[in-house]
Amino acid sequence: MVVYRPSWPRPQIVDEQLRRVGLMRHSTPRLDLITDIGPEKTHPLLPLIEQLHRYHESYFGELPPARDGSDYRVTGYVMRDQELFAQAKLLPNGGLLAFHGRQIGPQFWMNDQPWDYYRRHLLMHEATHAFMRHIPGYAEDLPLWYLEGMAELLATHTTDDQGTLTFNVMPVVPGEFLGHERIAIVRNDLRENGLRSIEQITSFQAADFHKVEAYAWCWALCRFLDSHPSYQKRFRSIARELITKPFNENLATQIQPDNDRLRVEWAAFASSIEYGYDFDRTVLAFPSGQPAAIAATVEVMSDRGWQSAEITLTQGQSCEVSAVGRFTLASDPKPWVSEANGVSIRYYDGQPLGRLLAIVISYENGRVAMSPVIPLGNRSALTAPISGTLYLRLNDHWGELSDNTGSIQVSVQPTGS
Repeated sequence: MVVYRPSWPRPQIVDEQLRRVGLMRHSTPRLDLITDIGPEKTHPLLPLIEQLHRYHESYFGELPPARDGSDYRVTGYVMRDQELFAQAKLLPNGGLLAFHGRQIGPQFWMNDQPWDYYRRHLLMHEATHAFMRHIPGYAEDLPLWYLEGMAELLATHTTDDQGTLTFNVMPVVPGEFLGHERIAIVRNDLRENGLRSIEQITSFQAADFHKVEAYAWCWALCRFLDSHPSYQKRFRSIARELITKPFNENLATQIQPDNDRLRVEWAAFASSIEYGYDFDRTVLAFPSGQPAAIAATVEVMSDRGWQSAEITLTQGQSCEVSAVGRFTLASDPKPWVSEANGVSIRYYDGQPLGRLLAIVISYENGRVAMSPVIPLGNRSALTAPISGTLYLRLNDHWGELSDNTGSIQVSVQPTGS
């Protein structure tokens, strides 16, 4: 059976009517862009959709043909003065209904933005919506968290001096992503409202997207699933099967076997999210933890995130923790050699760089709990804030682990309860 992509009537727009109200049309093979923002802002936008379309097809697969044989094209409206578009009868019924943009079938509307990056980002966000809405079959009933999260994910980009874009990137340098601010929004919401669970995010309804936090959390969840070595392949396979398999059933099938680990790993990522987050070096291990009844020694690597001590603590249990050894933090402008007390000339999250830190993670009855971070150093007493598995790390930015070398030996000695 031949599968066709959805099709909608395209608007018939006369250039002379546009010029009368101060609008201009700019066309490329897959885009008609109608705008009032001027050529200096418009011309950098024109090549974006062609590059993005190729990336869309590499990620989701090629779109099926249209019944009438027409090529895939979208019409975008980038608006500085919405009144001009109202005069030309080019606004959608009900306006934008969102912060900055709206997509309906092969058309999308967006307000102009003060930042060059975010103008590009929003254009590609809405164009991603349009592409996904042209995927037939089961893709016609995708949940909002996935639609918005994927539009945010794929539109996050870098561009080189030749204008070549790299899509679907983890932001590294804040100044290169002005207007995006998804990481800052998640971090602020974490401080004010706590961690959003996967169940909360995947249950977002249309009203939730009246607040920018919903977009940020959906981006963060898709970023996590698309980047984490344990889930990336499965998550991307779902995108390639939107036509043939119901999304929610496919997601459950792909992820359900690792549901428990997923929730712990999500909590670890979301609670530590920052620019340049290194997914490969922050993968959690889940060995069976032994009750801390006797002394144990564990090696803690300087170039990794949280590492299981393979020790299970009960709430209120006390231990003496001591560390020996030296490691190197970075090498520029010179190597910083540190012990577990850390290097006090530089701090991260309120603690000296390189200081030995601990957390306790528990997972019970489908709920994840993570204790506050506990600073330790060369020698310290530790009292478990909650029951769970003890994890250790050497303090550093989550995106700056790769240039660390060396490890320390950490001894954990129970002292009573």
